[in-house]
Amino acid sequence: MSVKDHQFVRFVKNHLAECGMKLIIGRGKTVNTDGFRCAGFFNEELKIIKVAGKAENFLSILVHEYCHFLQYLNNSKIYEKSHKAGYIVDNWLKGKNFDPKLVKRSFFLVRAMERDCEKRAVKIIKKFNLKIDEKLYTKKAHCYIYSHFLMERKRKFDSYIKNPYKSQTVLKIMPSTMATLSHKKIPPKIYSVLESFSA
Repeated sequence: MSVKDHQFVRFVKNHLAECGMKLIIGRGKTVNTDGFRCAGFFNEELKIIKVAGKAENFLSILVHEYCHFLQYLNNSKIYEKSHKAGYIVDNWLKGKNFDPKLVKRSFFLVRAMERDCEKRAVKIIKKFNLKIDEKLYTKKAHCYIYSHFLMERKRKFDSYIKNPYKSQTVLKIMPSTMATLSHKKIPPKIYSVLESFSA
C-alpha cells in the first residue's frame, strides 16, 4: 500500500474511534460473520468494521465497509430501510420462508442500499486519491450488485464456482460509471454471463 493508503487506514481507525467504534483487521483471507465467511463487514450493533487483512483487495473492501459506516452515520434512508430487508434476505437464503413479494422487495432494497454504498465508495477513492483503479472498482461494484439477482433466483448466498470479479469476459460487459441503475434490473446478457459462472 502507498503512504496515502496507510494514511486512509489510520483515518478510518480514528473516525471510528470518535464514534465509539473499532476497526479490526483479521489475520486471514476471510472473516466470520453470522455463519458466513466474507472479506469484510460493518456491524453497527457490534460497533466494528472487520476486514480480512490478507484479502486480495483489502483496501477496496475497507473503503466499501467504511461507506456502510458513513450510511449509518449520515442516517441514510435507504440504509435504514435495508435493515429489515437484509434480515429477510439473510434468513430466506438460510431456508426460512416469507411472502414472495416481501422477498422481492427486500432484495430490491438491499441492492439499492449497496448501490448507494458503492457511489459513496467511488467518491472516497477520489477524495483520498487512493491507489485503487476507479473504473475497475466501479465495474466490480456493478458485478456485486448484479450478483444479488442470482442470489434471489437461485436462493444461494454465493453460487459462483468461478470468480467473476477476475474474469475479463465479465468485467468487459460491466458498466464503468455509477450512473447505471444496476439495482433495478439486470440485462439478460449480463445475467447469462454471470449465471455461467455459477453452480
